[in-house]
Amino acid sequence: MPVRVALLIGTLTELDTCHALYANALTADGHEVWVGSVNHLTGHGPDVRTAACRVDTQVKAYAAAPGGPRARTLADMDAVWILNYPQPSVQTEAWQLLWRLGRRVPFVNDVTGILMLGNKTNLSVVVDERHLPRTVIANSYAELAAVHAKDPGATWLVKPTDDDAGADVYVLEPGSTNNRVLLQSMTGNAEVTELLTKGNLAGFRGRYCALQEFVAHTEEKRVIIAAGVPVAQQVHHLAPDEHRGNTAHRARCADTLLTEAEHELCVRIGARLREYGIRFAGIDMAYPYVFECNVVNPGGLDERIALGLPDVTGDVVRALLADTAAGR
Repeated sequence: MPVRVALLIGTLTELDTCHALYANALTADGHEVWVGSVNHLTGHGPDVRTAACRVDTQVKAYAAAPGGPRARTLADMDAVWILNYPQPSVQTEAWQLLWRLGRRVPFVNDVTGILMLGNKTNLSVVVDERHLPRTVIANSYAELAAVHAKDPGATWLVKPTDDDAGADVYVLEPGSTNNRVLLQSMTGNAEVTELLTKGNLAGFRGRYCALQEFVAHTEEKRVIIAAGVPVAQQVHHLAPDEHRGNTAHRARCADTLLTEAEHELCVRIGARLREYGIRFAGIDMAYPYVFECNVVNPGGLDERIALGLPDVTGDVVRALLADTAAGR
């Protein structure tokens, strides 16, 4: 039965490849599709509205949403799908408005689940410890330096907890003179700033990052989870001079299959994500280790099409809508 769906994206002036894929799959199935801005939410009494465009024809990636946007209530939607994070300047109120809306309207991915599981900080909530590299999350240089000093022969990564596309992911090689400065920089240079300003006059400077034991690998698998189960996967072959598995850093994408052990692990993670209202996610892994669960627009389905593989977007969208409706 046709339903009314809102896809919330960052800007209506350009849909990315995944935005277009989902919108087209929904439209092809006869659903009423609205593309709205996650950055222009407004609260009118109990109502939540945003600038939105109706999509009733096939759309192209990297083009603007069709038609002119208009203020549109979201309270009458049968499903809301958040496909981009709000911009930092509006994120607090945007998340609060979305949380309010979620009390009345089903979301493909729950707002609280996105906030609590949308970065690397709480990965251990959905992934068993034996499948995670040794990791410390802190905003203190002294604490991270002490952990690093206890195992001087190990190779580590230091990276942000919530950046995308491999930004600021550094390798700490044993004995490198860069290690201290990288840990200082990633935690906000708090100690240096306090010294220079004679008593921390610049205010609190601490910044969280993850110190993670480096796992040597040459490929990562991106597994798409829909309604709690793995539905598609690709392998990313790392560039010879890279430690990051992102296609933005020249990783080469190819078709692959999951081993039985990988499939079982993804099923367990998918079930745990679903417990927190996360029905759609992308898992990055080099078995037996999991590095990340991306719960907002993880990509992957577009990569399959680029590889000439069957387009499974329609099946994924149907599974997500059915599970969202069942969870209502």
